[in-house]
Amino acid sequence: RTCTFEGAPHTPSASSTGETPALEREKGVTGIIRMGKSAATPRRKPNVLITGTPGTGKSSLAERVAAAVEGFKRIDVSQLAKEQDMLEEFDEELDTHVIDEDKVLDHMEEHGLGGDAGGVVVDYHGCDLFPERWFDLVVVLTCDNTVLYDRLQARGYSESKIRGNVECEIFQTLVEEAKDSYDESIVKVCASDTIDDMEENEKAIVEFIGAWKSPV
Repeated sequence: RTCTFEGAPHTPSASSTGETPALEREKGVTGIIRMGKSAATPRRKPNVLITGTPGTGKSSLAERVAAAVEGFKRIDVSQLAKEQDMLEEFDEELDTHVIDEDKVLDHMEEHGLGGDAGGVVVDYHGCDLFPERWFDLVVVLTCDNTVLYDRLQARGYSESKIRGNVECEIFQTLVEEAKDSYDESIVKVCASDTIDDMEENEKAIVEFIGAWKSPV
């Protein structure tokens, strides 16, 4: 299955059956391949952000992209915050630790996102905290809600945590957040229900990176 992205305006919607809106799920892979380097971007390599609801496959895809492209570095923001002691309080309602955004952003700025070299793929379940200037491609992964439920259940999430994440997916919270935070021309929405989807998404991102034209 190939995703397409024709640049159609986004219309927020949520299906009563809990399915990801068809308009959004048809965007993505082909659009990534069609993208070219922005003349206003001086980076030698592009920076890529992979975001989406927990359980949509962000970490797996980012790991695959970083392994497939020589010289690319991956930053798992959640893991970074844990390893570098950049966590604040534990949010009982959300059943998760809250990251210290200022410390995380300063660290990321100093370790690859602030310069002209590029070559960083970042994965995180949010995207509005990052400076818009950091990224040349923002990939939002979406997932069938039944598939997502099963994945989160397999992780041992509580029922309330599963329900909260599935609701975020139903209402396309991360899609809206990405479109509000970045130029819509660099935001691509890709289905991530199967291994085949992941392989297609990886191939498209790698092709986008390979087509990047360095200014030097």
